[in-house]
Amino acid sequence: MVTYPSDWSTFSFDEMFQLYPNNTLSRDKLSEHGEIGNIHYGDVLIKYGAILSAKDSIPKIRTEYESGAKAFLQQNDVIVADTAEDETVGKTVQIGEIPFPLVGGLHTIVCRPLVPTATGYLGYYMNSKEYHDQLLPYITGIKVSSVSKTSIRKTALHIPATVEEQEAIVSAIHTFDTHIANLAELIDKKKAIRDGALEDLMSGRTRLAGFSEDWAVIPFSEYFTLLKNNTYARELLTEHGTVGNIHYGDILVKYGNVVSEADDIPRLKEGVTFSEYWLLQKNDVLIADTAEDETVGKAIQIGTVSFPIVGGLHTIVCRPNHVTAPYFLGYYINSKAFHDQLLPHITGIKVSSISKKSIKTTEIRVPSDVEEQKAIADVLIAMDDEIKALEDERSKIIQIREGAMDDLLTGRVRLKV
Repeated sequence: MVTYPSDWSTFSFDEMFQLYPNNTLSRDKLSEHGEIGNIHYGDVLIKYGAILSAKDSIPKIRTEYESGAKAFLQQNDVIVADTAEDETVGKTVQIGEIPFPLVGGLHTIVCRPLVPTATGYLGYYMNSKEYHDQLLPYITGIKVSSVSKTSIRKTALHIPATVEEQEAIVSAIHTFDTHIANLAELIDKKKAIRDGALEDLMSGRTRLAGFSEDWAVIPFSEYFTLLKNNTYARELLTEHGTVGNIHYGDILVKYGNVVSEADDIPRLKEGVTFSEYWLLQKNDVLIADTAEDETVGKAIQIGTVSFPIVGGLHTIVCRPNHVTAPYFLGYYINSKAFHDQLLPHITGIKVSSISKKSIKTTEIRVPSDVEEQKAIADVLIAMDDEIKALEDERSKIIQIREGAMDDLLTGRVRLKV
């Protein structure tokens, strides 16, 4: 139970806000172009922070649907997402300075403050744990969670009595947000540089100093021996166990080019059988043979893992027959130089897939000199290590920010104003 400072003000939801109508326009009625911005609940949940600014990507209503725009928003209005697939329902964004008209869109609750507050304060406060916890008893639904206007009106808001203290709190939290955003931008730039280097080095367009030997071109079917994988679904996996299991979904989403025991590797549940012939070795390559798009064919190479590990559902398990530098193949198989060979063989509409038969028709084009392979892998690993360090720093700052939000938005820590 939070005890707020005695000099802070407490407002019922109805004392703080007047509700305004939103529209129910679906995504297909929105565009990048138009006159009226539309705040869709999905963007509140995923794209936006606590304060909406002109820098944010805001969809517009297509001209032929502008008549359904509903009430126009003002600076400091608050938009609440009333629907989500989990308990992020209730996530909020407050309107900052936007140079074009805006409306609240599908599955949003549009709230106009009746009490003067600092721009951004309500955006931060209504995303805090202390406020969101008030919504939890009112969230309904199983597969889709929602909160109603009637329910949200049962909440209360506790805020500093002076706008000056609110502004100081907003400024402090915004400093964290700026640092986090700058790190995210830097990470994106480093990834773009890494991706460019990957394509240049793996295609041979750029050669590292000291290497000039011709590259070898070897049929995939000769370069690799294909091993057995299992077809165990997620429900047969667990966080605990003795045998790791690489599921195709993790290859597509969680892992980079090389997987090691530092990665989160699901385990087979105790009692689930496996064959010793399935066990992977360092430098084996696993390719995801199924995806929802052309990421099908994404691969990981096995790095240093101290426990037994097997290839799981929808993976093609490949063991190199040729001596190659550690980690090189993980980068190479994921490069455009190799992946473009898969495109003519990808089948399916809603779900894309590549068969073992098709992948065996491709070729592996690699430096003949293993030392050149190692040099290329070392360059890319160094880039990935730098990106990982930046991502770790960003995660750390996000944790610190969350703690600062809890302290500042409850009054446990007061700022001098």
